[in-house]
Amino acid sequence: MIIVAIGTVAVGAWWLLAPRTSVPASDATSRADDFFKVPQDYKTTGGQKMKPRW
Repeated sequence: MIIVAIGTVAVGAWWLLAPRTSVPASDATSRADDFFKVPQDYKTTGGQKMKPRW
């Protein structure tokens, strides 16, 4: 148990004290825009008929 506790403290210290690499804001924004981007062309041919759910 002591080994697990020491390992946990070491990982926590490394996570808190490790130098962070800064990502430019424009790069992070463009990646977020690409991820949440809504497709502009929708497939409208074929498909399934709509039926009401009563």
